[in-house]
Amino acid sequence: MEIPSRTVTSDTPTWLVSERCRVSLRSCLVARPRSEQAHQAALDATIELLLASGVEGVTLEEVAARSGVAKSTLYRHFGNRDGLIATAASRCVVVHPTPDTGSLAGDLRSLFGHFGEAEVDHRVSDLLPLLIDAAKRDPEIEVIVQSIIAERRRPILTVLQLAQLRGEVAADLDLDTALAIVIGPFTFRRLIEAREVTPEFVETVLVAAIAGLRATAGTPPRTASPPEPSEVSPWPPPSSGSSSPPPTTTRRSSSTGTCSA
Repeated sequence: MEIPSRTVTSDTPTWLVSERCRVSLRSCLVARPRSEQAHQAALDATIELLLASGVEGVTLEEVAARSGVAKSTLYRHFGNRDGLIATAASRCVVVHPTPDTGSLAGDLRSLFGHFGEAEVDHRVSDLLPLLIDAAKRDPEIEVIVQSIIAERRRPILTVLQLAQLRGEVAADLDLDTALAIVIGPFTFRRLIEAREVTPEFVETVLVAAIAGLRATAGTPPRTASPPEPSEVSPWPPPSSGSSSPPPTTTRRSSSTGTCSA
């Protein structure tokens, strides 16, 4: 059925108005999924390029070629190359629920068991070193990197706070220090050694971290300083068991005025 004009006036028949509304709604329903698919395809291609070639390897031309999305669409969705990279990086912010199993060991094992389960978690681990480097030159990516790190810290800090309330960890233990004890080995393994974090490595680190943190709950208070050693050492020294005679000392006789041994 041909619809001659899109202009609706008071003289437009009701059936024609209804038909135009149906056509318009159908167009919107078809266009939206296509737009969302193009958006996601562009982001997936950008992340693949980041992993393969780093930030410098991401160009609009290469993203368009990989994703099948026209450059004009990329400009419309993301503005420019930096906006595309920033949007792709922001997808790496993963929210993890905070466990509350009733123990420090249970909470940490539950939390680290969820880390890495989703595909996006693996991407975060691989992309984070690249994004940290890019953040030195791009303030927008720096904000995103801080968001990623903050979201990784949040549930661990909550777990440590719960452990303090239960008395498993010293109440005066600095939480940033406790956090470093937990995540320090993982950061070293990934960023410095560039090695895979295996389940065996995770378990070894958690066992050591849990033992160390629990030990702080029973640590006696520190003394200000060790006592000063005695001016005159005992003879013989208690540990030496020596039978040698004590050293001779010199004293002045009050009656003769001479020195005697």
